[in-house]
Amino acid sequence: MAKAVTFSVTVRDAVGNVSIADARGAVDEPPIIDHVIIDPPVVPSGGLARVTIVARDPENDALTFEIRASEGTLEPTSEPNVFLWRAP
Repeated sequence: MAKAVTFSVTVRDAVGNVSIADARGAVDEPPIIDHVIIDPPVVPSGGLARVTIVARDPENDALTFEIRASEGTLEPTSEPNVFLWRAP
């Protein structure tokens, strides 16, 4: 959940008139990666594994996913949090 921040604002003019107001804002929290599932966890050279990223956002903001592998190739699927990894 976003952390609330309260602002107290005071404005004065040259003759001493004062206006005071409070305002609220919030700090957006980063998304949380719960876990990454690689299925199967071991594949032969040229084989495919399905990589699923399970993540959430405390404020329910929409998430986008990016993934990189040190070897092999990655392909997106129709699901934004699922990728196919082809082993080198």
